[in-house]
Amino acid sequence: MPGDFDTVKERVDIVQLIGEHGVILKKSGRGFTGLCPFHSEKTPSFHVNVDTRSYKCFGCQESGDVFTFLEKIDGLTPAEALKTLAERAGIELTSRRDPAEQEREKRLLAANDTAHFYFRQALRGTDRGKEVARYLADRGIRPETVEKFGLGYAPDSWDGVVGYLRKKGYTDEEAVAAGLVGRSERGLFDWFRDRLIVPIKDGRGRIIAFGGRAMRADQRGKYVNSQGTVLFNKSATLYALDAARAAIRKERAAVIVEGYFDAIALHQAGFENAVASMGTALTEDQYHVLAAMRIDRSIVAFDGDAAGQLSAERRGTEIVQAVQRAKRRARSGEVGRAAVSVEVTVLPADTDPDVLARRDPDRLRALLGEAKPVLEFVLDRIAARSDLGRPDGRRRFLAEALPVVANEPDALTRELYLGTLSKLTGLDHETLRREAAAAPPPAQRQAAGANETPAKQTAPAERYLMALLIRFPEEAARTELASGDLDDPDHRAMLEWLKAGKHPTSDLPANLAAKAAALGVSAPELEGEVDVAQAIEIAALALRERNLRRRLKVAQGQLARANGGDAGAVDGQVAQLAEELAELMHRRERHTVLHAADADERDE
Repeated sequence: MPGDFDTVKERVDIVQLIGEHGVILKKSGRGFTGLCPFHSEKTPSFHVNVDTRSYKCFGCQESGDVFTFLEKIDGLTPAEALKTLAERAGIELTSRRDPAEQEREKRLLAANDTAHFYFRQALRGTDRGKEVARYLADRGIRPETVEKFGLGYAPDSWDGVVGYLRKKGYTDEEAVAAGLVGRSERGLFDWFRDRLIVPIKDGRGRIIAFGGRAMRADQRGKYVNSQGTVLFNKSATLYALDAARAAIRKERAAVIVEGYFDAIALHQAGFENAVASMGTALTEDQYHVLAAMRIDRSIVAFDGDAAGQLSAERRGTEIVQAVQRAKRRARSGEVGRAAVSVEVTVLPADTDPDVLARRDPDRLRALLGEAKPVLEFVLDRIAARSDLGRPDGRRRFLAEALPVVANEPDALTRELYLGTLSKLTGLDHETLRREAAAAPPPAQRQAAGANETPAKQTAPAERYLMALLIRFPEEAARTELASGDLDDPDHRAMLEWLKAGKHPTSDLPANLAAKAAALGVSAPELEGEVDVAQAIEIAALALRERNLRRRLKVAQGQLARANGGDAGAVDGQVAQLAEELAELMHRRERHTVLHAADADERDE
């Protein structure tokens, strides 16, 4: 690897590279000088030495070479900086990866680029595409923003992309592996049809997937993403990170919103450090991405609509758990050293980041500035629905809040929040410290929360679904199933590995591989006409329905025991769960009907 660094450093023009990042350099003796990009200054103190291919600022003392410049200015890891500069210089890096695997990755990336050109042309050159362009304009998205984010349109054609990729020399297998097309009894079909297209890029600016927004009210799913591929893992991807990297590094902070157009609107309004988690709470993998950039904080902005307000505490809790898992992993040396502070703000009622960025950016900026640490946010939410003036209310509050604090891996942070709990409840700090130390580990608590002990048999529905996923591992990334939907800890671990693109027998740890092999043997034989993805989706929906029914039963029990302020909060939770259950049952019924229909009806 050192040879690679030397070769790349020799080939890359450091003056040109730095100049491309907005630094105006002027000749000064044997080198160049300019205003430092790493701190504010009026007199140039940033010097570039052409002979040594290095830079140094005599104001802030930043120094390095082409690699450290990209790492600091774009937030890249050393490996990412090496790959980026090697591609720029046209150098093939020494690697332990299988050359065939590397070539396949290049082909899939090129297939995505080819499809992107097709979508871009359809937006500009078709009548329906021009209607979609007008929709974008009506939504307040300017033409330069459309260009910046490469928005496009997928025509309402069964096999338009399929035919275009074939014409450009890509095999059907490559088209499927890139996540661009699906298979049915009629053959290949376009995954995106009559949809506004948003290219999804990795941190290096390479197109790894696409998102599609429905353009008709009768389309199934307002938003759909590319299927999971070797290039694309939704839970590890932050949309617009390539466009936001420089601003995130400069401000040492990232703003995290939910959807593509939230992020796009924020960039257009000047919030250039905005990224999107694509419909999920911040995941552990996404936290790792931010931590690797060595920034100070990230601010998650929750929508202010009714659903966002009701789910804010739940999603905040999910983020707390993800961050705590990430911190525990960091202590074992698996991730970077930086610990990013995650903060949360909830937008005003009946608004979202997209609307607020366009109508009142100053208000949005103020709300982001008022964001609370996510652990404080969750504790505040629990306290707000607890009657802290009564002993039983304080006890119920601690039953929920203390485990959350006890799970915090950072000792100083844990002590600070134990102090907060002490002030809120009147219990002395030492008592709370002992109780926190006696709390079971997170994994044990999660298993108990499922209302089943490890000794109980895992539900047949769960084993059936996992057997299907072991047999068809490529479908794991597509399913909306989360590890928390499973009771068995081994199943949860296997699902996370499969979603990360691991092979169920060769890539899993030995204990999991043995269990996976046993599940694979028991996997049912599906009829030849059955759509595997539909079968797995139906099984996943059934499992999620079971879990929602459990949660609803628990909430109804809490409502029956609650009184006063507690009753109102729990009643809202019951109503939300009932609504989610009704929607999920509707989706499951629809999937079952579609499963029995022919390919045209199923994918329409």
